[in-house]
Amino acid sequence: MVHSMSETVRENLVQRITVTEPKTAAELLVELGLSSNHVILVDGKRVPLTFEIQENDSVIVLPLIAGG
Repeated sequence: MVHSMSETVRENLVQRITVTEPKTAAELLVELGLSSNHVILVDGKRVPLTFEIQENDSVIVLPLIAGG
């Protein structure tokens, strides 16, 4: 089954969290129970796992997608 973005949001597959103290992108993935096989976008730009996320940053975590 394929979900549109609006269906994904409605089904609560999108989660909003608040970062209350600086942490690296890798630390955020661990906190969320996710593997390092994800792309991290901060304020719309891809960042490495060593990037330090600040309290007011807008963060999007996406799974890597393999194509052929």
